[in-house]
Amino acid sequence: MTANDPANLDRCLIRSPIPFDVTKLAAASPANLTLGAMILAKLRDQDPNHVFVAHATDSEHRRLTYGELLGTVFNLAHGLVKNLGLSRGDRLAIVVPNHEHYHLLFFACLISGIIAVPMVPQMTAQEGSRSMSEAMPHVVVAHSSFYRVVCESLKLVNMAPPVVIFDSSGIADLGVEYLKSLHDIMVPDQVAPPSTFAEIKTADVAFMLFTSGTTGFNKAVELTHQMIFTNLAQGRVYASALTSEDQSDNLPMKLLSDGDTMGSKVACSGFFHLSGSLMGMATAMRGGTMYFLEEFDAGKWLDAIARLKIGQLSTTPHNLVQLIKHPHFDDFDVSSLNLVFAIATPLSAATQVHIAKCLKAPVIQGYASTETLNLSSPRRSSSKMAPPGTIGWLLSGFEAMIIDPETHEPMEIVQDGVTGPGEFVLRGPGLFRGYFNRPDATKDAFIEIGGKSWYRMGDVVSMDKDGCLSVVDRTKEMFKAAGNTVIPTEIESVILRLQDVADVVVVPVPAGDEQDAPCAAVVPRDSAVLEDPAKKSALATEISNLVTKELASYKHLTGGVVFLDAVPRNATGKIVRRVARTKVNEMLNVASTKPTAGIVQGMAKRKPRDGCSVARSPWTVLLTAVTMPWRRLRSRV
Repeated sequence: MTANDPANLDRCLIRSPIPFDVTKLAAASPANLTLGAMILAKLRDQDPNHVFVAHATDSEHRRLTYGELLGTVFNLAHGLVKNLGLSRGDRLAIVVPNHEHYHLLFFACLISGIIAVPMVPQMTAQEGSRSMSEAMPHVVVAHSSFYRVVCESLKLVNMAPPVVIFDSSGIADLGVEYLKSLHDIMVPDQVAPPSTFAEIKTADVAFMLFTSGTTGFNKAVELTHQMIFTNLAQGRVYASALTSEDQSDNLPMKLLSDGDTMGSKVACSGFFHLSGSLMGMATAMRGGTMYFLEEFDAGKWLDAIARLKIGQLSTTPHNLVQLIKHPHFDDFDVSSLNLVFAIATPLSAATQVHIAKCLKAPVIQGYASTETLNLSSPRRSSSKMAPPGTIGWLLSGFEAMIIDPETHEPMEIVQDGVTGPGEFVLRGPGLFRGYFNRPDATKDAFIEIGGKSWYRMGDVVSMDKDGCLSVVDRTKEMFKAAGNTVIPTEIESVILRLQDVADVVVVPVPAGDEQDAPCAAVVPRDSAVLEDPAKKSALATEISNLVTKELASYKHLTGGVVFLDAVPRNATGKIVRRVARTKVNEMLNVASTKPTAGIVQGMAKRKPRDGCSVARSPWTVLLTAVTMPWRRLRSRV
């Protein structure tokens, strides 16, 4: 078809089943409506004695109440402005692990107009130097345990912003006399925001988050107040239509301020991540309690869920698999769980069903990215849920297309069948402003079709006849095997069904004649398998046989099965496939010359290829917890 023909292009457009003119939001929203203002209004409504955030294993001592949060956030905000000399629009890097005071600092930035830039705390000096050069912070707040890495990172890129220590107790151990802590810079007895609060505009950047960097270097994404408000309202509009609420002209502003005041208990993953940032704001606006650990530990989380009666869980699919495969899973009462969010990475249909069955709670997947926030809803109507392994339907206000990955020609929607798979592009009012200091990268993130600019999600997507979307895979993660497209996650989801497999990554390996073949790198549930050649051989055979039985021949593990002690993942739980591929190829090279160094099974010549079938599911973001009235919907989930 011709992309420039409006009539033809209209036949390719994917729209939300619940239309809404989101331009009304801009007209209804005052120019000074900000996240800080909204959060402050909500904090003043909460019970001051109710716990806002607490450590999952020490909730009696490591906690922060709503009264303590509201009573301290003004002191810290004034300190950032007066004692650190920061102004509206200045950037403050946060290099801090999950901590009960993390969101105190994050909220202080929001109400003072300072742009918070959370960074992955468990970083090397080299990784940190890249993040620092991308964000160019005016001040760095670092936990004492990361101080020396932060200093080395800054030194590598010849930067010297002030470094403030997050935790007062850790300064003495560093042996550096001139260091100040957050407590030192606070201005006591403040009962209102600093003067910079009145300067903040809705169009300002609220905070910046880094992309995951699974296929390249991390980029700093600029998220504005307006972007977040728009996405919040899009979700609420969609949810309100499902519950047959009135969509009057005043609805947008009502939706921006209304929140669920259930006081629910939620468990959250990394605070530096998009989901952690949104979860913190969502919890504060709902009057809930958020529990955390510094690092994921399946046993500790299972104990916390049982002991604290946690109702909602937000973590990665990898971590969810670790929970249900924990050797003592059956000893813990997880009946308090009423909703599980799978975030950051896709979840296959089979795994989603299995996790829901084990946890006895609905498992929800949305579709989002740092550049777009939440894009989809798992509900089509009050009685129709998205099937497992799918992402659901576009939120109100977005329109999208599926285009040919090579020609970029839009695909016409198949009314009575499946459209795609193809590359997913979309447009809407709530997209990111850009990558900080990266105009070329920002430009490359979009493609012009039909005279309009479309954001390239980087995913291959298909759509069924009901308009329900499924993510096949990342465009950069699929590979060709003798002309057929191999989807790593499809093979991985089959292998993960085996109880003896803790984790797996499938990568392409050279197979001669300029061809690639699928190879599975497996982490056994029992680490003793790594030291036992007989057990490795038996497990490799079981894995290969299962894939051969379940999938088409070109997906068979003709590249072999190798064993790892851990799959390379970034801090958000996403597989870093370029690292995994390098590691596997190194292992195969070693195995070819030193057979005893590792095991490689199934290197036989590949069989003829069959047709390609795809099934894949995406990740969700916790903005859904704010934007959808789950209290009213949960009884129907």
